[in-house]
Amino acid sequence: MPGALASFVAALVLMVGVTGCGGGHSEGSRGHTAGVAETVKEAAEFGGLVIPAGVTVLDARSLGGLDTLYQVALSTDQQGLGALLTASKFSAQLDKVYYVPLTTIAGPPLDTSPSILRGGDRYQRPGGRSINRVIVVDERDSSNRYVHVQLFTT
Repeated sequence: MPGALASFVAALVLMVGVTGCGGGHSEGSRGHTAGVAETVKEAAEFGGLVIPAGVTVLDARSLGGLDTLYQVALSTDQQGLGALLTASKFSAQLDKVYYVPLTTIAGPPLDTSPSILRGGDRYQRPGGRSINRVIVVDERDSSNRYVHVQLFTT
């Protein structure tokens, strides 16, 4: 019987090593427009994100497991950014930062940006759960803004 137990444990270790320990993972940019749209819808429900007309979704991804993370990359102008923040009831001020605060999922790399803004707040979901929201804005030039949104539980 000890040999059978050892074989079972070895098989279990191999299975965990092959499948990993995380939950689901969804990537939108690989030609799955419907996947991106569904991820954006889930992110909106999860973290109170409202994407107004005139704001373009570049990509959206989600990671699930013990914690949940949504990443949404958007392209807009200064007016679209203001509408996004207002419609999403984003309460924090965006401050200029002099470092690259995250890795982007779409749009130009932040390390080439002439100006980066960052802000974070907490969104209270119906039912009481709080969601952390971080918005990073790449002020690429006078008219283009790349907005990177992260919504997460911890």
